[in-house]
Amino acid sequence: MFGQLKTTLMPKVTRSLLRQPLTYELMGDFGRYSYSRQNKTSQGIWLAFTSKELKAALQRKGLVVWGNAFAPFEMFYGLDLITCHPETLAALAAKTGLSRNAITCAEAGGYSSDTCSFYRCALGLDMEGLIPRPDIIVSTSYLCDGGVKFFHNISRRYGCDYYLLDVPYHNTENARRYLASQLEELASIIVKKQGKSLDLDKLAGALRLSNEAREYALRINELRRAVPCPLSGSDSLSYVLDMQFFGFGSEAGVRFFKTLYEELKARVESGQGAVDQEKYRVLWLHHIRPYYPNEIISRLEEMGASVCFGESNHVYWEPLDEANPFESLAAKMLANPSGGPLERRSGLALELVDRYNIDGVIHFSHWGCRQSCGGEYVIRDLMRERGMPVLILNGDGADSRNYSREQTRLRLDAFLEMLEAKK
Repeated sequence: MFGQLKTTLMPKVTRSLLRQPLTYELMGDFGRYSYSRQNKTSQGIWLAFTSKELKAALQRKGLVVWGNAFAPFEMFYGLDLITCHPETLAALAAKTGLSRNAITCAEAGGYSSDTCSFYRCALGLDMEGLIPRPDIIVSTSYLCDGGVKFFHNISRRYGCDYYLLDVPYHNTENARRYLASQLEELASIIVKKQGKSLDLDKLAGALRLSNEAREYALRINELRRAVPCPLSGSDSLSYVLDMQFFGFGSEAGVRFFKTLYEELKARVESGQGAVDQEKYRVLWLHHIRPYYPNEIISRLEEMGASVCFGESNHVYWEPLDEANPFESLAAKMLANPSGGPLERRSGLALELVDRYNIDGVIHFSHWGCRQSCGGEYVIRDLMRERGMPVLILNGDGADSRNYSREQTRLRLDAFLEMLEAKK
């Protein structure tokens, strides 16, 4: 009897709770209180920010925009849009055990298992009514082919407008003008939908907040050069990364990065690291890590290996020009080292190896991510030419069915043996 209730009633209760704005208000309040007691106030700011956006979207307090991780969120905040991040919700679903059911739901609806599991998960969550419906959808053409199809299908599902920002391959002056014109046109369309006129002062304010957060992010990255590294790989590739994707341009983003900087500075001054007995320093390549329960990073840390930096945490853009918002946002998007020729990404990886005194590199090859995995062996060969141990770790960020604890541990232990031999 109890088993039947657990498998039928509890999912229904969970779904009902996740559709209520009050749930996210309580989640944000609890997060601030709980994480502050763990000396992780920054993580509480992240959870409160995410919860606040979800609550506002459910209450329809304005136009809700769904955007992918590479969309210009500074512009969204400057236009007073309520943002929704399907990739974030998929990662949270994986962490809380909701992803498997959501992914199964999407696959039953005809979505192939070759599709990125984050988008299969987000689609399943949406099919179950667990994501606030969008009024506008914006995504970019670069870095994630699966995202383009996902957002297009969602727009058809809701009958809402979908805008695809066409990001050129090369970072040239003509490319920046072309992309800037798209951003300006999109802003004009959005304010027309809102019944407003474009407020350039408000937009400039969002860029100012982004620049302020960027300065703290740069200081954070400098602190991560310390031995032992003060920030764990698990944190840097979860809520910290989420704020790098979606927090710039918001007041919460400034509070988050300022608070995280102060937390890490205190740890460095006291000699406290994520791995107290740090023996090896590891660079993580690819934007994500697995978010369902796993022991990848904990196993590394148990053996003295600190994931002290990830390529996705690198601040690659120049300060934004408040007087030229569309041009500077276009320049930021085009500066992404994961876009364009592979030499940009591989060059950054080699630079990070030197900057963070790296002993070994792990490339997490997320199932379904053609963009990142397509260059993994080129980067591996370049690293090996410099005598740098590299582990290409196949896995999945959201679908636990593609994770094998035994096989993963075997490969991690072999990698750790290479690090020991190099020492």
